[in-house]
Amino acid sequence: MIDVLERIREAETQAEQIRADARRQADEIIAQARQAASALVEEAKQKAREEGAALVAAEESKARHEAEELRRRGVQQAAQIQKDAERQLAAAVELVFQHLVMRP
Repeated sequence: MIDVLERIREAETQAEQIRADARRQADEIIAQARQAASALVEEAKQKAREEGAALVAAEESKARHEAEELRRRGVQQAAQIQKDAERQLAAAVELVFQHLVMRP
């Protein structure tokens, strides 16, 4: 009978050891999963930062090109206005001269 009781105690001890090992393994698996999840989150954040920076850079480049195009158009319009004014200057001077000379 004592032999049976010892076997039962040994079985209970082994069962307790198995449960402790299982708990330890489960804790390790959970810790590894948390580390993996944390790494994935950090990787996603880094990727989002990089994509955001690339988007900002692209929009800044687009804005610079648009600003340059507007400046170029402004320069062209100013040159055209100056050409038109120079072309009409003689007629304007003539009109003013006639108005002043022909005054009664």
